[in-house]
Amino acid sequence: MFKLYNKRENDKMAKNTDTLSAFFKSFADTEDQLDFRLAHETAGKQMPVISTGSLALDDALSSGGLPLGRLIQFYGAAGSGKTLMTMLAIKEAQVKDPKSQQMFIDAEGTFDSNWAEVLGLDTSRIIVVDGETAVIGRNCFEMILGVPKEDKKTHEYVGKSKEGLLDKIRAGEFNINLIVLDSLGAILPPGEDISAVGKMNMALLSRFLTTTFRKLSLELNKSQVPFIVINHKKATMDPYGADHSYSGGNTYTHFLSANIYFEAVARADAQILDEKDQKIGHTMRATVEKSKFGPHPRKCEFKVNFGIGIIDRHIEIAQLAVDYNVINKTSTVTHEYGDKKWVGFSKFCDAIKEDEALAAELIIKINSAREHKWETKRLEQQQKTEILINSLEKKKSKKGE
Repeated sequence: MFKLYNKRENDKMAKNTDTLSAFFKSFADTEDQLDFRLAHETAGKQMPVISTGSLALDDALSSGGLPLGRLIQFYGAAGSGKTLMTMLAIKEAQVKDPKSQQMFIDAEGTFDSNWAEVLGLDTSRIIVVDGETAVIGRNCFEMILGVPKEDKKTHEYVGKSKEGLLDKIRAGEFNINLIVLDSLGAILPPGEDISAVGKMNMALLSRFLTTTFRKLSLELNKSQVPFIVINHKKATMDPYGADHSYSGGNTYTHFLSANIYFEAVARADAQILDEKDQKIGHTMRATVEKSKFGPHPRKCEFKVNFGIGIIDRHIEIAQLAVDYNVINKTSTVTHEYGDKKWVGFSKFCDAIKEDEALAAELIIKINSAREHKWETKRLEQQQKTEILINSLEKKKSKKGE
């Protein structure tokens, strides 16, 4: 009886879903556009991502990397490693799709091709946009979003007179899988680009971003391209709140799916020096101040060398393997994996560093464990939904009697 009851309920739910589909299609702009979903269908679903280059940061984001179709901000003080992390993200995007290209909007005019090549990037696949197109906000975002078309008779905006970059990506004409803006603080908003030198303009950038980023968020989601915004750290005068902020205003924050603050760790042993005692890197702390994919704030630390990228990757793998129970800890110091055993966390890290096959295997197991965690959540939510529907139907049948 229970199976028959479930079958009857499933048939009823399927019929309701078909009715909903027809309803939403009647309001859609195109035949294929269906802007609705049942919540349990996507709960816990693993979203497509591009790695940040750091396994620890990927995990701290609760998404496994930079989610496609979202706005992500990297910000921090000068020299904290913001641009380095975007370079590493571009490198990961190139690895994910060997035929893809990436766009770097260089509003600060500081893109260094030599440095990019040293880090292992294929510069022949990176499109660098600079000059007025990058600096003047109107030009920059019209290039990305396109130009609306105004009907001369009704003065209504219908369609676009010129398609933007995201329209071309969505149509399959361009294969660009990552866009970077360096930096938001260097953008000239409309009004400021034509004002007199030294004239004070009130919150032009904030007002410009409020309207522009509403469009940008929607278009990015349609095109499934992650957009990294590099921003500057700004001091605040609030004695009770945060000691720092960033350009863009309060409303701008709401458009961000992830907001990551980078800083150099101030410990004495955190600096990485060469043989001449010149700084070539540091231990970086990344604070995920906002994430739409999991709890926040969350912090992680990793070491970066400005000429190489992230170093001590084996330590990240070892820690995540422990966190996700990929290896067995039979005691506080003993780590076991298969028929292998290490006494002490440092020896476990050294083993991963020396054995590339072990490192690759552990990464696969860590990703599988994370996906299993999300799948478990999805199934739990689906069961709760089914139980709720069954209880509601039983109450209806009792009232009918």
